[in-house]
Order: sequence, then structure tokens, then C-alpha cells
Amino acid sequence: MKPRKGREAARIYLIGFMASGKSVVGRALARRLGVPARDVDAGVEAGAGESVARIFARRGEAAFRDLESRALAAASAGPAVVSVGGGAVTRPANVRFMRRRGVVVHLEVPLDALYRRARKDGLAKRPLLAAGDRSLAAMRRLLAERAPFYRKARHLAVDGRGPVEAVARRVERRLRELGRLAA
Repeated sequence: MKPRKGREAARIYLIGFMASGKSVVGRALARRLGVPARDVDAGVEAGAGESVARIFARRGEAAFRDLESRALAAASAGPAVVSVGGGAVTRPANVRFMRRRGVVVHLEVPLDALYRRARKDGLAKRPLLAAGDRSLAAMRRLLAERAPFYRKARHLAVDGRGPVEAVARRVERRLRELGRLAA
């Protein structure tokens, strides 16, 4: 996919907690910018031949994070909007890589909305909740652990609440305001 005429090619990394909308907003933003949308979790699954949940269950989180780092590098070839797994930012090498290669956008969503979204999608599909506590309190603890990583990784934060297209427009507008995309 070629960038639309008059639009600068970009590499944008969307980070955020589970259910923050990284994948769906990533696809919408990529359409708006005329670049490919790439999903790191999908890249892990394609490379491993099994689901993220199964990788977590069979091999553990550390093995998944290794696969995730490789998929992140593969997804970073050329201009794209890259949707990054919620825990990728816990590895400093991933953060350095993303910040050097593009713009890191943190989709911020309040915990209650994240929990509603995750429940709607099925909490059992979320590897870090699948085998254990699926409560709001468990999500709160995990979000509290991850929040400092998101703050350190991001170039900018964008409110991830609202309809997908509205969030994609909000991200695009903020990138333009910061001079990260051509006008």
C-alpha cells in the first residue's frame, strides 16, 4: 500500500493496556494514512503457528515475549501503523527500538472502560487473566504495574475512548500538531 498523495510515510507504534483498542484503531489509522496496518500479536501467531493464549499456556510469558520482540522487528519494515501487545513495553530493548524507529502513541483508556471491553471480548482470551484472577482488581493491579512503562515508552498519549474512527482521527490530528506527519 502506498501512502496517499501529499501524505508523509510514517511508522507509528500504538501501545496501551489490553482492550485499549490498539488493533482496531491501528487498522483505522492506517487506512487514514494510506499505510499498512501491522499487528504484533498476529505476527507472533503466524510465526509460531499457534495462538497467543496457547503460547502463554504452553511456553510461558518469557518465551512469548521473545517471540513478540522478533515480531515487533518484523512488523517495523517500512511505513506502517504497528499495533503492539500490551506488555511489549516491559522490555527496555523494545522501547528503545520503537522510539528510534517511529512515533510511539499510547492509547489511554480508563480502567472501567478497559474492563468492560475485555469482558465483552472474553476475559479468558486475555493470557494474563486466562489462568487466574479475572476481576477488576486483577486488571487494576496489572495496569498499575504497566503504567510507568507506558509513560516511559510513549512520545505522546491520546484518549482512546469513543468510536474507533474518532480515536483514529484524534491520533492523526495529534501527530500533525506535533509535526510528525505532513499537513
